[in-house]
Amino acid sequence: MKVDTYRYLDEWIPNYYPARKVSEDKYIRISRVGTITFLTRSENVQLHEVFMDKELYDRLEASGHIITAKNSDQVMNNLQTWYQRTFGGTELHIVVLTRRCNLNCTYCHMNPVAPSAELESSDMQPHIQDAVIDFAFSSPSKSIIFEFQGGEAFLNFPGMMSFVEKVKNKNINIRKNIEFAVTTNLTVITDKQMQFCSDNGIRVSFSLNGSEAIHNRSRITRQGYGSFDAVMKKIKYLRNEFPGVLSSSPLCVVSKDTAPYLKATIDFFHEHGFKQIAIIPLNPLGHARKNNLSFDIHDFLRHYIDALNYIYEKNKTTNGYFSERIVSVLLMKILCKVDTSFVDWRNPCGNFGGAVVYDYDGELLPADEARSLRHEFSLGNVMERTYFDLIQDRNTFRTMNLSFRDRDSECRECPFNPYCGVSPILNYARTGDATPKPNESEECLKTIAVLDWIFKKLVEDPLPLLQMLPELNKFKEFSKQLHLMEVTTA
Repeated sequence: MKVDTYRYLDEWIPNYYPARKVSEDKYIRISRVGTITFLTRSENVQLHEVFMDKELYDRLEASGHIITAKNSDQVMNNLQTWYQRTFGGTELHIVVLTRRCNLNCTYCHMNPVAPSAELESSDMQPHIQDAVIDFAFSSPSKSIIFEFQGGEAFLNFPGMMSFVEKVKNKNINIRKNIEFAVTTNLTVITDKQMQFCSDNGIRVSFSLNGSEAIHNRSRITRQGYGSFDAVMKKIKYLRNEFPGVLSSSPLCVVSKDTAPYLKATIDFFHEHGFKQIAIIPLNPLGHARKNNLSFDIHDFLRHYIDALNYIYEKNKTTNGYFSERIVSVLLMKILCKVDTSFVDWRNPCGNFGGAVVYDYDGELLPADEARSLRHEFSLGNVMERTYFDLIQDRNTFRTMNLSFRDRDSECRECPFNPYCGVSPILNYARTGDATPKPNESEECLKTIAVLDWIFKKLVEDPLPLLQMLPELNKFKEFSKQLHLMEVTTA
């Protein structure tokens, strides 16, 4: 016997992961395509009963949290949209122009050599550049981002100039959307080089770990001197002479020694006019492994969440916004209908599917972190393998497959499954096993901690959190549609 005010179990198929409690009377459910819905306690219970209120049914049908005869086509379309960056072809192409570097950072995972090292065996040679460019253009992606790295990429500036010219010439007829970026320590960059970046739209990213005392703990020259003064001098000069070229979000690597000072570090960046900080925990790769540097994830998360609370409170009292990169990435996942382009934080991860690394000698790697673990994760050499070869080879997608969270029953039952992002390569570096384990993988623990924090803030008072998005006004109306802005009164 059925009544009109209810909808019954034979009218829908569940399309949700289990709920997670975010406040006394609020639960969050995330569909397979990343769509969120907040439910009250009584609403949440109805998904485990034989019928539900018609109003709730209509809401879950519209959001895709249940699959019905009416919305099934749309749910599948949304699924394809969510995964379009996974299967659209490799977009990010990381090009290691040289392994030479003038710094000798204590945690560097690139295994750099001195600037005086032989160029032929340390810098990417022209014939390898040609093969890299041909390989990259073979990707079906309509957009290609070339990111130059090192060592210190500007130590091979002639290689950078010739690479950009070759790409532009090749693209005259192919007409892909081309972007360029470079990661640098800033200490050797010249006006000529910066002008080249400005003229060619090359985004310049750099590392800055905080104040002088903190930065100079690890980012040191080969003579053992700190690099802080040189970096800050360049930042001030380049901001004035080449406005808009430098990244507004420095890369900030945090160790067990510097984590206790994260609040002071945030104040430092805020006072120096930065709008965002990318807080990166030290990884057990390269020099960090050689120098026996380690950082317990639970220790990191304690300081990291404390820092996020500090930023959140700061945004309550400032007119502008201040953000942390991973929080911004996750907010974009929550507010958009397509997974983000951030290849490290996807389910599955973007190893080769979203990004590929070309080492200085043409060695192909599925992710940047694999450069010091080439013996385990190499995909061959760009001089010998084509893009078409690799997409047919199951081994190419080994780490991507290992990152897929539906492979573990615990992960299939995790409310945050669609937003997860684990790294088989980092897991191998820590444990010798490339298979991330639920609730043990450091990235898994970070996902749970950060998303618990985000959803708690969305329920309590979302505006200071949404101020972590550069385009806040774009999402205000959308957030209302998701019941975020008025959730405390719902």
